[in-house]
Amino acid sequence: MTEKDDKSVRRMAELLRQGATMLADACPQCNSPLLKVGDDIYCAKCNRRIVYATEDSAQAADSGILHTILPELQTVLVRKLEALGQIIDAETDTESLTALVNLMVLLLQSLEKVEQIGH
Repeated sequence: MTEKDDKSVRRMAELLRQGATMLADACPQCNSPLLKVGDDIYCAKCNRRIVYATEDSAQAADSGILHTILPELQTVLVRKLEALGQIIDAETDTESLTALVNLMVLLLQSLEKVEQIGH
């Protein structure tokens, strides 16, 4: 056991002696058990407070991020498809054409999924 692990175990034991409750949840950073200390959730190993996002705030954040990212992602995918089309137009090697067409199919599938998410 490393010195850091030893310190975090001692910290966790001390918090439990002081009345903290060990939760079934694990720290998203280090996977150590979380402790409830008063009204706060705490990771003894990371030595930090953990805040749970409510479902409404998480959905609102996701929605905001999607509205920002999706149009930009669509634009990038379309530009890549256009550039790939020009490369394919000039290519004559069958092996290279196969690889390029496979890439184009992946880009088209990605574009379709982005459009589905946006609707």
